[in-house]
Amino acid sequence: MFSGTASTEPLAAGARGGARARVRSGGMRWLLGQVRKGMSLGAAALALGCGAPAVEVLPGVKADLGSGSPSAAGEPTPARAEGDCAGLAAGAAAGSGEDAVLLVWTCPEVQASPAALRAALLQAGSPAEAAALAPKLAAAPDLAGLARLAAIDRPATGSLNPAEAPDPVTAVVSPIDEAVLGGVLRAIGAQTASGLTHEQRTRAAALLARVHREALAQLGLPPDQPLPPFGRLLAGRFLHFGRSFCQTYWQRRVAGLEPLFAATEDELMRVMLAVERTAHAGDDGLLAVERQRARRYLQGSGVAERLKSRGVAQTPEALLPLPNELDRLIDHGFVELALQRALFLAGEQPAPFGMAPVIESLQAMLTQRDLGEFQALLERRISEARKLEPPPPEQGTREWPVRAPWSWSDAGSVASAAEALCEEADGSQGTTRQRGLWRAVLALRDRPDACRELLRRAQNGLAAQLARAVLDRLDDDSLAGLRTRAAAREAGEAQVRRAFALASRDAGLQPR
Repeated sequence: MFSGTASTEPLAAGARGGARARVRSGGMRWLLGQVRKGMSLGAAALALGCGAPAVEVLPGVKADLGSGSPSAAGEPTPARAEGDCAGLAAGAAAGSGEDAVLLVWTCPEVQASPAALRAALLQAGSPAEAAALAPKLAAAPDLAGLARLAAIDRPATGSLNPAEAPDPVTAVVSPIDEAVLGGVLRAIGAQTASGLTHEQRTRAAALLARVHREALAQLGLPPDQPLPPFGRLLAGRFLHFGRSFCQTYWQRRVAGLEPLFAATEDELMRVMLAVERTAHAGDDGLLAVERQRARRYLQGSGVAERLKSRGVAQTPEALLPLPNELDRLIDHGFVELALQRALFLAGEQPAPFGMAPVIESLQAMLTQRDLGEFQALLERRISEARKLEPPPPEQGTREWPVRAPWSWSDAGSVASAAEALCEEADGSQGTTRQRGLWRAVLALRDRPDACRELLRRAQNGLAAQLARAVLDRLDDDSLAGLRTRAAAREAGEAQVRRAFALASRDAGLQPR
Protein backbone atom coordinates (compact mmCIF):
# COMPACT_ATOMS: atom_id res chain seq x y z
CA MET A 1 0.00 0.00 0.00
CA PHE A 2 2.71 2.45 0.92
CA SER A 3 6.12 3.70 -0.15
CA GLY A 4 8.61 6.11 1.49
CA THR A 5 11.50 8.63 1.42
CA ALA A 6 13.36 10.97 3.90
CA SER A 7 16.46 13.16 4.12
CA THR A 8 19.67 12.87 6.08
CA GLU A 9 19.06 15.62 8.64
CA PRO A 10 15.56 14.50 9.72
CA LEU A 11 16.71 10.87 9.75
CA ALA A 12 19.59 11.60 12.07
CA ALA A 13 17.38 13.62 14.38
CA GLY A 14 14.65 10.99 14.20
CA ALA A 15 17.07 8.21 15.12
CA ARG A 16 17.81 10.07 18.31
CA GLY A 17 14.20 9.77 19.36
CA GLY A 18 12.00 11.79 17.03
CA ALA A 19 10.91 15.39 17.61
CA ARG A 20 7.87 17.27 18.79
CA ALA A 21 6.58 19.67 16.18
CA ARG A 22 6.78 23.05 17.86
CA VAL A 23 7.46 26.57 16.63
CA ARG A 24 8.00 29.79 18.52
CA SER A 25 7.50 32.39 15.80
CA GLY A 26 9.20 31.38 12.59
CA GLY A 27 7.28 28.74 10.65
CA MET A 28 9.36 25.57 10.22
CA ARG A 29 12.80 27.01 10.89
CA TRP A 30 13.44 24.94 14.00
CA LEU A 31 12.42 21.74 12.09
CA LEU A 32 13.74 18.93 14.25
CA GLY A 33 15.64 20.79 16.94
CA GLN A 34 13.44 19.59 19.76
CA VAL A 35 13.89 15.93 20.71
CA ARG A 36 10.49 14.35 21.17
CA LYS A 37 9.74 13.34 24.74
CA GLY A 38 8.19 10.01 23.78
CA MET A 39 7.95 7.00 26.03
CA SER A 40 9.75 3.70 25.63
CA LEU A 41 7.27 0.87 25.31
CA GLY A 42 9.69 -1.53 26.95
CA ALA A 43 10.30 0.68 29.96
CA ALA A 44 6.60 1.40 30.31
CA ALA A 45 5.62 -2.25 30.16
CA LEU A 46 8.30 -3.35 32.58
CA ALA A 47 7.43 -0.52 34.94
CA LEU A 48 3.75 -1.35 34.93
CA GLY A 49 4.68 -4.95 35.67
CA CYS A 50 6.55 -4.14 38.86
CA GLY A 51 4.96 -3.91 42.25
CA ALA A 52 6.55 -0.88 43.90
CA PRO A 53 4.13 1.82 45.07
CA ALA A 54 5.96 4.38 42.93
CA VAL A 55 6.63 2.90 39.50
CA GLU A 56 8.42 4.31 36.49
CA VAL A 57 5.55 4.53 34.04
CA LEU A 58 7.75 6.43 31.59
CA PRO A 59 11.53 6.73 31.43
CA GLY A 60 12.67 9.08 34.16
CA VAL A 61 9.15 9.65 35.48
CA LYS A 62 7.65 7.96 38.50
CA ALA A 63 3.97 7.83 39.34
CA ASP A 64 2.51 6.56 42.58
CA LEU A 65 0.22 4.02 40.96
CA GLY A 66 0.17 1.54 43.81
CA SER A 67 0.26 -2.20 43.27
CA GLY A 68 -2.94 -3.74 44.53
CA SER A 69 -3.38 -5.50 47.83
CA PRO A 70 -0.41 -5.75 50.20
CA SER A 71 0.95 -9.14 51.17
CA ALA A 72 0.75 -10.57 54.66
CA ALA A 73 4.15 -9.05 55.46
CA GLY A 74 2.88 -5.62 54.46
CA GLU A 75 4.89 -5.52 51.23
CA PRO A 76 3.16 -4.80 47.89
CA THR A 77 2.13 -7.87 45.98
CA PRO A 78 4.11 -8.08 42.70
CA ALA A 79 1.83 -7.23 39.80
CA ARG A 80 3.45 -9.86 37.62
CA ALA A 81 2.72 -13.09 39.45
CA GLU A 82 3.56 -16.62 38.38
CA GLY A 83 1.55 -17.55 35.30
CA ASP A 84 1.08 -14.00 34.04
CA CYS A 85 3.11 -14.75 30.91
CA ALA A 86 0.93 -17.77 30.18
CA GLY A 87 -2.13 -15.56 30.46
CA LEU A 88 -0.63 -12.97 28.18
CA ALA A 89 0.34 -15.68 25.67
CA ALA A 90 -3.21 -17.00 25.72
CA GLY A 91 -4.61 -13.51 25.19
CA ALA A 92 -2.19 -12.88 22.35
CA ALA A 93 -3.14 -16.19 20.70
CA ALA A 94 -6.79 -15.17 20.97
CA GLY A 95 -6.06 -11.99 19.02
CA SER A 96 -5.50 -9.40 21.77
CA GLY A 97 -3.04 -6.86 20.43
CA GLU A 98 -2.45 -5.35 23.88
CA ASP A 99 -1.60 -8.75 25.36
CA ALA A 100 0.73 -9.47 22.43
CA VAL A 101 2.63 -6.22 22.99
CA LEU A 102 2.92 -6.80 26.73
CA LEU A 103 4.00 -10.41 26.16
CA VAL A 104 6.92 -9.34 23.95
CA TRP A 105 8.08 -6.61 26.32
CA THR A 106 7.70 -8.29 29.70
CA CYS A 107 8.22 -11.99 29.01
CA PRO A 108 11.59 -12.35 27.24
CA GLU A 109 11.70 -16.04 28.18
CA VAL A 110 8.58 -16.75 26.09
CA GLN A 111 9.03 -17.26 22.35
CA ALA A 112 6.32 -15.01 20.95
CA SER A 113 4.55 -15.89 17.73
CA PRO A 114 5.19 -13.87 14.55
CA ALA A 115 1.76 -12.28 14.99
CA ALA A 116 2.65 -11.12 18.52
CA LEU A 117 6.01 -9.81 17.34
CA ARG A 118 4.30 -7.90 14.56
CA ALA A 119 1.80 -6.38 17.03
CA ALA A 120 4.69 -5.24 19.24
CA LEU A 121 6.55 -3.73 16.28
CA LEU A 122 3.47 -1.80 15.17
CA GLN A 123 3.42 -0.09 18.58
CA ALA A 124 7.02 1.15 18.28
CA GLY A 125 6.61 4.88 17.84
CA SER A 126 10.22 6.09 17.70
CA PRO A 127 13.56 4.97 16.25
CA ALA A 128 14.78 4.18 19.77
CA GLU A 129 11.82 1.87 20.40
CA ALA A 130 12.38 0.16 17.05
CA ALA A 131 16.07 -0.36 17.84
CA ALA A 132 15.21 -1.85 21.24
CA LEU A 133 12.83 -4.29 19.57
CA ALA A 134 15.27 -5.49 16.90
CA PRO A 135 16.94 -8.19 19.09
CA LYS A 136 13.55 -9.50 20.20
CA LEU A 137 12.57 -9.96 16.54
CA ALA A 138 15.36 -12.41 15.75
CA ALA A 139 12.81 -15.15 15.12
CA ALA A 140 11.17 -13.00 12.42
CA PRO A 141 13.96 -11.64 10.16
CA ASP A 142 11.57 -9.67 7.97
CA LEU A 143 10.25 -7.76 11.01
CA ALA A 144 13.77 -7.31 12.37
CA GLY A 145 14.78 -5.72 9.08
CA LEU A 146 11.91 -3.24 9.32
CA ALA A 147 12.89 -2.33 12.89
CA ARG A 148 16.52 -1.81 11.89
CA LEU A 149 15.48 0.33 8.92
CA ALA A 150 13.44 2.60 11.19
CA ALA A 151 16.37 2.90 13.61
CA ILE A 152 18.96 3.67 10.96
CA ASP A 153 21.19 6.71 11.33
CA ARG A 154 23.49 8.42 8.87
CA PRO A 155 26.70 6.53 8.12
CA ALA A 156 29.94 7.57 9.76
CA THR A 157 31.97 9.96 7.63
CA GLY A 158 34.13 8.01 5.21
CA SER A 159 32.75 4.61 6.25
CA LEU A 160 30.85 4.03 3.01
CA ASN A 161 31.21 5.27 -0.55
CA PRO A 162 27.97 7.16 -1.46
CA ALA A 163 28.73 6.70 -5.17
CA GLU A 164 28.29 2.94 -4.72
CA ALA A 165 24.60 3.14 -3.82
CA PRO A 166 22.66 0.34 -5.59
CA ASP A 167 20.69 0.99 -8.74
CA PRO A 168 17.16 1.99 -7.65
CA VAL A 169 15.48 0.16 -10.52
CA THR A 170 17.16 -3.24 -10.37
CA ALA A 171 18.18 -3.48 -6.68
CA VAL A 172 16.48 -6.12 -4.51
CA VAL A 173 14.84 -4.24 -1.63
CA SER A 174 12.77 -6.99 -0.01
CA PRO A 175 13.26 -8.51 2.46
CA ILE A 176 15.26 -5.82 4.23
CA ASP A 177 18.57 -7.45 5.07
CA GLU A 178 22.19 -6.35 5.55
CA ALA A 179 22.65 -5.65 1.85
CA VAL A 180 19.56 -3.46 1.67
CA LEU A 181 20.49 -1.58 4.85
CA GLY A 182 23.99 -1.01 3.49
CA GLY A 183 22.49 0.42 0.31
CA VAL A 184 20.24 2.71 2.35
CA LEU A 185 23.23 4.04 4.29
CA ARG A 186 25.10 4.75 1.06
CA ALA A 187 22.06 6.48 -0.42
CA ILE A 188 21.67 8.63 2.70
CA GLY A 189 25.33 9.60 2.43
CA ALA A 190 24.80 10.57 -1.20
CA GLN A 191 22.30 13.26 -0.17
CA THR A 192 25.05 15.41 1.33
CA ALA A 193 28.32 14.05 -0.07
CA SER A 194 30.38 16.35 -2.24
CA GLY A 195 31.51 15.56 -5.75
CA LEU A 196 28.45 13.55 -6.86
CA THR A 197 26.49 14.34 -10.01
CA HIS A 198 22.82 15.26 -10.15
CA GLU A 199 22.07 11.83 -11.62
CA GLN A 200 23.81 10.03 -8.74
CA ARG A 201 21.91 12.05 -6.14
CA THR A 202 18.60 11.51 -7.92
CA ARG A 203 19.17 7.77 -8.14
CA ALA A 204 20.08 7.65 -4.45
CA ALA A 205 16.86 9.50 -3.60
CA ALA A 206 14.92 7.08 -5.78
CA LEU A 207 16.41 4.11 -3.92
CA LEU A 208 15.43 5.58 -0.53
CA ALA A 209 11.91 6.18 -1.80
CA ARG A 210 11.59 2.65 -3.13
CA VAL A 211 12.95 0.97 0.02
CA HIS A 212 10.62 2.86 2.35
CA ARG A 213 7.66 2.30 0.04
CA GLU A 214 8.34 -1.42 0.17
CA ALA A 215 8.79 -1.30 3.95
CA LEU A 216 5.34 0.22 4.39
CA ALA A 217 3.87 -2.39 2.06
CA GLN A 218 5.42 -5.18 4.16
CA LEU A 219 3.46 -4.00 7.21
CA GLY A 220 0.27 -5.14 5.46
CA LEU A 221 -1.79 -2.29 6.90
CA PRO A 222 -5.51 -2.05 6.03
CA PRO A 223 -5.94 0.68 3.41
CA ASP A 224 -8.84 2.47 5.16
CA GLN A 225 -7.61 2.43 8.77
CA PRO A 226 -5.52 4.95 10.77
CA LEU A 227 -1.82 4.22 10.90
CA PRO A 228 -0.34 2.59 14.02
CA PRO A 229 2.72 4.24 15.65
CA PHE A 230 5.27 2.31 13.60
CA GLY A 231 3.29 2.97 10.43
CA ARG A 232 3.44 6.69 11.16
CA LEU A 233 7.18 6.44 11.76
CA LEU A 234 7.79 4.87 8.34
CA ALA A 235 5.19 7.10 6.67
CA GLY A 236 7.02 10.23 7.77
CA ARG A 237 10.21 8.96 6.20
CA PHE A 238 8.50 7.88 3.01
CA LEU A 239 6.73 11.21 2.63
CA HIS A 240 10.07 12.96 2.96
CA PHE A 241 12.12 10.70 0.70
CA GLY A 242 9.31 10.25 -1.83
CA ARG A 243 8.56 13.95 -2.09
CA SER A 244 12.28 14.79 -2.35
CA PHE A 245 12.75 12.26 -5.14
CA CYS A 246 9.70 13.42 -7.09
CA GLN A 247 10.71 17.08 -6.86
CA THR A 248 14.32 16.36 -7.82
CA TYR A 249 13.33 14.15 -10.74
CA TRP A 250 10.75 16.60 -12.09
CA GLN A 251 13.26 19.47 -12.03
CA ARG A 252 15.78 17.51 -14.12
CA ARG A 253 14.74 14.09 -15.36
CA VAL A 254 17.06 11.09 -15.25
CA ALA A 255 16.76 8.36 -17.85
CA GLY A 256 15.17 5.14 -16.67
CA LEU A 257 13.44 6.54 -13.56
CA GLU A 258 10.10 7.54 -15.10
CA PRO A 259 8.20 4.39 -13.93
CA LEU A 260 9.66 4.71 -10.43
CA PHE A 261 8.70 8.40 -10.33
CA ALA A 262 5.13 7.58 -11.33
CA ALA A 263 4.82 4.79 -8.76
CA THR A 264 6.26 7.01 -6.01
CA GLU A 265 3.93 9.90 -6.81
CA ASP A 266 0.92 7.58 -6.80
CA GLU A 267 2.00 6.18 -3.44
CA LEU A 268 2.50 9.66 -2.00
CA MET A 269 -1.19 10.28 -2.60
CA ARG A 270 -2.25 7.05 -0.92
CA VAL A 271 0.04 7.52 2.08
CA MET A 272 -1.05 11.13 2.53
CA LEU A 273 -4.69 10.06 2.67
CA ALA A 274 -3.80 7.41 5.26
CA VAL A 275 -1.92 10.00 7.31
CA GLU A 276 -4.91 12.34 7.22
CA ARG A 277 -7.07 9.54 8.65
CA THR A 278 -4.69 9.34 11.62
CA ALA A 279 -4.70 11.54 14.73
CA HIS A 280 -1.94 14.14 14.48
CA ALA A 281 -1.45 15.05 18.16
CA GLY A 282 1.33 12.49 18.60
CA ASP A 283 3.24 13.18 15.37
CA ASP A 284 7.01 13.32 15.65
CA GLY A 285 8.81 16.25 14.04
CA LEU A 286 9.51 14.59 10.69
CA LEU A 287 5.92 13.53 10.13
CA ALA A 288 4.58 16.89 11.31
CA VAL A 289 6.72 18.71 8.75
CA GLU A 290 6.21 16.22 5.94
CA ARG A 291 2.43 16.18 6.34
CA GLN A 292 2.47 19.80 5.22
CA ARG A 293 5.21 19.60 2.60
CA ALA A 294 3.78 16.51 0.94
CA ARG A 295 0.32 18.04 0.99
CA ARG A 296 1.57 21.18 -0.75
CA TYR A 297 3.45 19.07 -3.30
CA LEU A 298 0.34 17.06 -4.15
CA GLN A 299 -1.68 20.26 -4.49
CA GLY A 300 0.92 21.71 -6.84
CA SER A 301 0.57 22.34 -10.54
CA GLY A 302 0.17 19.25 -12.71
CA VAL A 303 0.13 16.60 -9.98
CA ALA A 304 -3.64 16.03 -10.03
CA GLU A 305 -3.61 15.72 -13.82
CA ARG A 306 -0.78 13.18 -13.75
CA LEU A 307 -2.53 11.10 -11.09
CA LYS A 308 -5.77 11.08 -13.07
CA SER A 309 -3.98 10.10 -16.28
CA ARG A 310 -2.49 7.09 -14.46
CA GLY A 311 -5.89 6.01 -13.16
CA VAL A 312 -5.34 6.78 -9.47
CA ALA A 313 -8.78 6.68 -7.87
CA GLN A 314 -8.23 9.46 -5.33
CA THR A 315 -6.62 12.77 -6.22
CA PRO A 316 -5.64 15.84 -4.13
CA GLU A 317 -9.28 16.94 -4.05
CA ALA A 318 -9.82 14.12 -1.53
CA LEU A 319 -7.46 15.72 1.02
CA LEU A 320 -8.98 17.35 4.09
CA PRO A 321 -10.21 20.92 3.55
CA LEU A 322 -8.25 24.04 4.45
CA PRO A 323 -9.69 24.59 7.98
CA ASN A 324 -8.48 21.10 8.97
CA GLU A 325 -5.04 21.92 7.57
CA LEU A 326 -4.88 25.11 9.64
CA ASP A 327 -6.11 23.28 12.74
CA ARG A 328 -3.31 20.76 12.38
CA LEU A 329 -0.64 23.41 11.81
CA ILE A 330 -1.70 25.26 14.95
CA ASP A 331 -1.87 22.03 16.98
CA HIS A 332 1.69 21.24 15.87
CA GLY A 333 2.86 24.71 16.92
CA PHE A 334 3.22 26.16 13.42
CA VAL A 335 1.03 29.10 14.38
CA GLU A 336 2.68 31.78 12.27
CA LEU A 337 2.77 29.46 9.26
CA ALA A 338 -0.99 28.91 9.63
CA LEU A 339 -1.60 32.67 9.83
CA GLN A 340 0.56 33.37 6.79
CA ARG A 341 -1.07 30.68 4.68
CA ALA A 342 -4.62 31.72 5.55
CA LEU A 343 -3.96 35.43 4.95
CA PHE A 344 -2.25 34.66 1.64
CA LEU A 345 -5.32 32.75 0.49
CA ALA A 346 -7.50 35.68 1.57
CA GLY A 347 -6.20 37.62 -1.44
CA GLU A 348 -5.06 34.87 -3.80
CA GLN A 349 -6.22 35.48 -7.35
CA PRO A 350 -8.34 34.68 -9.25
CA ALA A 351 -10.57 33.39 -6.43
CA PRO A 352 -9.74 34.96 -3.04
CA PHE A 353 -11.51 34.00 0.17
CA GLY A 354 -11.54 37.57 1.44
CA MET A 355 -10.21 38.98 4.70
CA ALA A 356 -13.39 38.85 6.78
CA PRO A 357 -13.99 35.05 6.79
CA VAL A 358 -10.27 34.33 7.16
CA ILE A 359 -9.87 36.63 10.16
CA GLU A 360 -13.00 35.22 11.81
CA SER A 361 -11.77 31.65 11.38
CA LEU A 362 -8.24 32.37 12.65
CA GLN A 363 -9.50 34.21 15.72
CA ALA A 364 -11.80 31.29 16.54
CA MET A 365 -8.92 28.81 16.23
CA LEU A 366 -6.71 30.81 18.61
CA THR A 367 -9.53 31.28 21.11
CA GLN A 368 -10.46 27.60 21.17
CA ARG A 369 -6.86 26.63 21.93
CA ASP A 370 -6.19 29.29 24.57
CA LEU A 371 -3.58 30.93 22.36
CA GLY A 372 -4.34 34.52 23.18
CA GLU A 373 -0.63 35.24 23.23
CA PHE A 374 -0.72 35.09 19.41
CA GLN A 375 -3.49 37.68 19.03
CA ALA A 376 -0.96 40.51 18.73
CA LEU A 377 0.87 38.60 16.01
CA LEU A 378 -2.41 38.00 14.16
CA GLU A 379 -3.30 41.70 14.31
CA ARG A 380 0.15 42.62 12.98
CA ARG A 381 -0.15 40.17 10.09
CA ILE A 382 -3.64 41.45 9.26
CA SER A 383 -2.34 45.02 9.18
CA GLU A 384 0.53 44.00 6.90
CA ALA A 385 -1.84 42.15 4.56
CA ARG A 386 -4.11 45.18 4.21
CA LYS A 387 -1.13 47.34 3.21
CA LEU A 388 -0.42 45.19 0.15
CA GLU A 389 -0.99 46.63 -3.32
CA PRO A 390 -3.65 45.81 -4.25
CA PRO A 391 -5.05 44.95 -0.78
CA PRO A 392 -7.00 41.72 -0.34
CA PRO A 393 -10.77 42.17 -0.61
CA GLU A 394 -12.83 42.05 2.57
CA GLN A 395 -15.26 39.60 0.95
CA GLY A 396 -13.95 37.10 -1.58
CA THR A 397 -15.45 35.36 -4.58
CA ARG A 398 -15.48 31.88 -2.97
CA GLU A 399 -16.80 30.69 0.36
CA TRP A 400 -14.62 29.63 3.25
CA PRO A 401 -14.52 25.79 3.26
CA VAL A 402 -16.45 23.80 5.83
CA ARG A 403 -14.29 21.94 8.35
CA ALA A 404 -14.56 18.16 7.90
CA PRO A 405 -15.02 15.96 10.98
CA TRP A 406 -11.86 14.19 12.11
CA SER A 407 -11.90 10.44 11.48
CA TRP A 408 -10.53 9.53 14.93
CA SER A 409 -11.94 9.67 18.43
CA ASP A 410 -11.92 13.06 20.09
CA ALA A 411 -9.92 13.81 23.24
CA GLY A 412 -12.97 13.36 25.48
CA SER A 413 -13.71 9.87 24.20
CA VAL A 414 -10.09 8.73 24.59
CA ALA A 415 -9.95 10.23 28.09
CA SER A 416 -13.17 8.43 29.07
CA ALA A 417 -11.83 5.10 27.84
CA ALA A 418 -8.53 5.56 29.70
CA GLU A 419 -10.36 6.64 32.86
CA ALA A 420 -12.53 3.50 32.73
CA LEU A 421 -9.42 1.34 32.38
CA CYS A 422 -7.79 3.06 35.36
CA GLU A 423 -10.91 2.62 37.50
CA GLU A 424 -11.00 -1.08 36.66
CA ALA A 425 -7.29 -1.45 37.42
CA ASP A 426 -7.60 0.47 40.68
CA GLY A 427 -9.84 -2.22 42.12
CA SER A 428 -7.74 -5.11 40.87
CA GLN A 429 -4.33 -6.62 41.39
CA GLY A 430 -1.88 -8.85 39.59
CA THR A 431 -2.46 -9.47 35.90
CA THR A 432 -5.76 -7.61 35.72
CA ARG A 433 -4.25 -4.47 37.17
CA GLN A 434 -1.20 -4.72 34.96
CA ARG A 435 -3.20 -5.10 31.77
CA GLY A 436 -5.58 -2.29 32.67
CA LEU A 437 -2.75 0.18 33.27
CA TRP A 438 -0.95 -0.93 30.13
CA ARG A 439 -4.03 -0.44 27.99
CA ALA A 440 -4.48 3.03 29.49
CA VAL A 441 -0.90 3.89 28.58
CA LEU A 442 -1.43 2.63 25.02
CA ALA A 443 -4.54 4.79 24.73
CA LEU A 444 -2.81 7.94 25.97
CA ARG A 445 0.78 7.66 24.73
CA ASP A 446 0.14 9.55 21.47
CA ARG A 447 -2.67 11.80 22.71
CA PRO A 448 -1.48 14.68 24.90
CA ASP A 449 -4.84 16.32 24.26
CA ALA A 450 -6.59 13.32 25.84
CA CYS A 451 -4.13 13.36 28.76
CA ARG A 452 -4.98 16.98 29.51
CA GLU A 453 -8.69 16.21 29.28
CA LEU A 454 -8.29 13.26 31.66
CA LEU A 455 -6.35 15.40 34.14
CA ARG A 456 -9.04 18.09 34.01
CA ARG A 457 -11.66 15.49 34.84
CA ALA A 458 -9.89 13.35 37.39
CA GLN A 459 -7.47 15.71 39.18
CA ASN A 460 -6.71 13.02 41.76
CA GLY A 461 -6.66 9.26 42.01
CA LEU A 462 -5.03 6.67 39.79
CA ALA A 463 -6.25 8.17 36.50
CA ALA A 464 -4.86 11.60 37.37
CA GLN A 465 -1.53 10.13 38.45
CA LEU A 466 -1.20 8.22 35.19
CA ALA A 467 -2.21 11.28 33.14
CA ARG A 468 0.40 13.40 34.93
CA ALA A 469 3.10 10.80 34.31
CA VAL A 470 2.29 10.61 30.59
CA LEU A 471 2.05 14.39 30.26
CA ASP A 472 5.47 14.79 31.84
CA ARG A 473 6.87 13.02 28.78
CA LEU A 474 4.45 14.08 26.05
CA ASP A 475 3.42 17.65 26.77
CA ASP A 476 5.11 20.40 24.77
CA ASP A 477 4.87 23.12 27.42
CA SER A 478 2.03 24.81 25.58
CA LEU A 479 0.03 27.38 27.49
CA ALA A 480 -3.04 25.10 27.43
CA GLY A 481 -1.00 22.25 28.89
CA LEU A 482 0.53 24.48 31.54
CA ARG A 483 -2.88 25.81 32.55
CA THR A 484 -4.23 22.28 32.94
CA ARG A 485 -1.29 21.16 35.08
CA ALA A 486 -1.47 24.25 37.28
CA ALA A 487 -5.22 23.76 37.84
CA ALA A 488 -4.78 20.11 38.84
CA ARG A 489 -4.48 19.36 42.53
CA GLU A 490 -0.80 18.56 42.68
CA ALA A 491 1.67 19.10 45.47
CA GLY A 492 5.35 19.87 45.77
CA GLU A 493 7.90 22.01 44.00
CA ALA A 494 6.72 21.11 40.49
CA GLN A 495 3.26 22.53 41.16
CA VAL A 496 4.72 25.76 42.56
CA ARG A 497 6.94 26.16 39.51
CA ARG A 498 4.04 25.54 37.12
CA ALA A 499 1.80 28.04 38.92
CA PHE A 500 4.54 30.67 38.81
CA ALA A 501 5.22 29.97 35.11
CA LEU A 502 1.51 30.25 34.31
CA ALA A 503 1.17 33.56 36.14
CA SER A 504 4.24 34.89 34.33
CA ARG A 505 2.94 33.78 30.93
CA ASP A 506 -0.51 35.30 31.53
CA ALA A 507 1.14 38.56 32.63
CA GLY A 508 3.24 38.63 29.49
CA LEU A 509 6.51 38.49 31.41
CA GLN A 510 7.98 35.53 29.53
CA PRO A 511 8.69 35.59 25.79
CA ARG A 512 7.03 32.94 23.66
